[in-house]
Amino acid sequence: MISPKTGEGWKLIEYVTMDGLKVVETPEEVRGLKPFQIQWNESEQKDYPCWEKAWSYVDLSEVNESEEATEHFFKQYTNYSFTKIDGYGAYIQSPPHHQPGEFMLQIASEEKPRFMIDDNGTMYFYYDKDTKEWFMHWDCF
Repeated sequence: MISPKTGEGWKLIEYVTMDGLKVVETPEEVRGLKPFQIQWNESEQKDYPCWEKAWSYVDLSEVNESEEATEHFFKQYTNYSFTKIDGYGAYIQSPPHHQPGEFMLQIASEEKPRFMIDDNGTMYFYYDKDTKEWFMHWDCF
């Protein structure tokens, strides 16, 4: 599910400034989406890495051997699974292995704008500061 380096069917463009940008007509392909203005807010909810990524920060062997500790981990260390910037990817399946770049944002299937990525999926975007390239991975239920 990892897109090839250049990607297929998607394009992410970054701008240093919004000067000179103009509003254009909505493309036919996305007219079925319900328009809404995103209101970004800093979340009160703490964001933690998923189980697989947490192993790269700490040895969870003891947690893995205790049903009570495992239950506590999943209850205490949750991550935000909707559209967000920064934090940790809230992967539906396992996180991608050998994904170049640093996690930057995720765009999730959302009911309000009637936006669906396959079967309630999520797109994850990464940026490689050395090559100045964007990468995208997606998964779903």
